[in-house]
Amino acid sequence: MRKLIAAVNGALAPLNIAVTRRTTLDNTRAQLLAAQSQLESVRAEVAASSDELAQLRQLVIDRPSKTDGEALSIGIAPLRRDLDSLRLELLRFQIANRWSVIDAMERARTGTPAYRTCQLCNFVGASAAFKCIESNCIFGGGVLFRHQCPSCDVIFGADKMFDLSAGELSQDYEWHYKVYEEGDSTEAELRAFHSLNPSRNGIYVNYGAGSWSRTVPILREQGWNVLAYEPHASAASAADWLISNEQQMQGRNFDGIFSNNVLEHFRHPINELRKMKTWMKPGARMAHATPCFEYLYEYTRFHLFFFPGRSRKVLAERSELSISQFEVDGEFMNCVFSTTLG
Repeated sequence: MRKLIAAVNGALAPLNIAVTRRTTLDNTRAQLLAAQSQLESVRAEVAASSDELAQLRQLVIDRPSKTDGEALSIGIAPLRRDLDSLRLELLRFQIANRWSVIDAMERARTGTPAYRTCQLCNFVGASAAFKCIESNCIFGGGVLFRHQCPSCDVIFGADKMFDLSAGELSQDYEWHYKVYEEGDSTEAELRAFHSLNPSRNGIYVNYGAGSWSRTVPILREQGWNVLAYEPHASAASAADWLISNEQQMQGRNFDGIFSNNVLEHFRHPINELRKMKTWMKPGARMAHATPCFEYLYEYTRFHLFFFPGRSRKVLAERSELSISQFEVDGEFMNCVFSTTLG
């Protein structure tokens, strides 16, 4: 039966049609219904807590006594904390439910593509030639299947992340940062900055600075002319050194760009590095630090690329850059690229 299904699906592939066993569909449907039931249960808890909080607020409004009002306000505080906690739990369920649905749909598919294309060097080869590496996302993203290119060594994936539209990927990040927070990356960012051998007369930008980094304020206090580029809403700030969109980057000529834990998140890393190059002075350098120059921190779906072996050189060459320095100090790995070729 499996051979018959595979043969039929091979014939139907050009029409984007696939035959799936009924037992597989029944199992998938049962998983989706179970996830939906769990999600509705959490939503009901949130709704009940919201109603209770609203009733207490109305009591505060209706009873003008200062003593009563203070007492009720004190009573509201723990309810508000509980409600916030339930909302975060609901969002976690929502994230996990979304990816469980996607994973269930993936399992319902039969067969694998005959060929695969490397997302970095564009090498095309038999799927079997690409080593498949399995992991799991600890942030509710389900199972992760990545592949290593036999031509350039880069590890890329998961495919389900590449299948997201730009809007869907942005929403996934938005939900993620409502529930989870990044660690303090200030020390690594400072090391990446100083690897540029910066000049006091130069202008530099921390690319993908985030809302959690203290790097730019520290460097500016030390007299360095450093700006932050962060398009994500989490870094909303009135600071005059924050650049929040690409339009504000146009026409600038930086002496250097540096980042930490950014390169592995790019959907199209070559395009991104080429774009950065247009914002730099001739001969300027950029430093990108990430432990994902090896296969580390693979437990998050947001890490789309890992650059071991030959892939660093391929990344540089295709971005029209050259590698002037590569430093490894434990998990601190930093690659300095020069806009001067050769």
